[in-house]
Amino acid sequence: MVGPQRVVSSGDFITSISIATVLFFLISSSITFKLTDESMNNGALMRDSRLSGITTNSLHIISENIENPVIAMGSSMTLKALDGRCVTENSNSEAVIHNLAQVNSMPWNDMIHIPRIIELKPAIVMLEIGPNILSNISQRMLEYSELRYKTDSVNQDNSDMGGWYELLDPRLKQHIATDDFMRMEFRQEYVADSIEEQLNILVYNESKARKEWTYGWVPAPGMTDDWLNYLQTPPFPPDRHGFDGMDELEREEYNSTKMGDSVNYNPALDSYGQRVLDYEINALIGNDIPVILVVLPQHSDSLDVLPDSAWDDLNKSIESFVEIDGVYSFNQLWEDGWSDDHFFDRNHLDDEGRIEFCHRLAPVIDQVLNE
Repeated sequence: MVGPQRVVSSGDFITSISIATVLFFLISSSITFKLTDESMNNGALMRDSRLSGITTNSLHIISENIENPVIAMGSSMTLKALDGRCVTENSNSEAVIHNLAQVNSMPWNDMIHIPRIIELKPAIVMLEIGPNILSNISQRMLEYSELRYKTDSVNQDNSDMGGWYELLDPRLKQHIATDDFMRMEFRQEYVADSIEEQLNILVYNESKARKEWTYGWVPAPGMTDDWLNYLQTPPFPPDRHGFDGMDELEREEYNSTKMGDSVNYNPALDSYGQRVLDYEINALIGNDIPVILVVLPQHSDSLDVLPDSAWDDLNKSIESFVEIDGVYSFNQLWEDGWSDDHFFDRNHLDDEGRIEFCHRLAPVIDQVLNE
């Protein structure tokens, strides 16, 4: 005897399809994240693994393990100048200093992390400001920002949305993942290269990954102790790749061709960078988080070629910001005592410069925390 046949309604069918779609998405998302995470983080897919979107993960690790964090954001000038462990050890406070700067980073790249930084509520946030920062988005910066927005936003969630979204350049909004489907979609762009990397390891025992603790490398997911060390003191480029590695002729050529590149910076008060800094500062101060504006030193030979009043807008910007209660300035651009031995190139510090920067910064952090 044939039993009664169950009639599947259209409602049941749609429900089944919906459940199957959700399950497929969850499984696909899990596989995609697992497959791409390692290759993106170890440098196999990118020249600098910090570009793989490490900031969100970094802030989570700091929040789970550090009681009095100080966060520094900025470009390669901050990245190569700040040894967080040195500053922490030379500070009289209990603050722990973390270097979250990125090569080529600008305020509009960093602003998408402000909501999570506010949630972390660090003791201080250090923001880089300088002649390169108070600018608008060039075509080269546009392409870089597309990458940064994608790789950063794939690691975020809806809690990271905030006032920064209204400041986004309209050309870049399509590169921000605002939901889980977009996050997986952006991740899938790296799946093919991740599979190729795994096959090369399996078949040829070869990998494009960077060696541990070399410049551009980041620790593997889950290695908490390595991450805590890395976030204070990331690997810096060896001095031999800068001035220390140049012979006399190479240095003469550098001095005659690149040393004067500072004249290419045209800081402006009406720039996009200024507007974004204004958002970042006011968002942090509005949540009782002190801000130190950090102006990095540049080689004196590079500054000597500047026309008079060329960077007046930079000085005016700093002056206007420090009038805000809770905003401080650590301006080393015009300070004495920076010598040739302190520089990797015209606007980045080397090992000796990093030590000098450390000893100048530590008492400023103590002063801000004491106030």
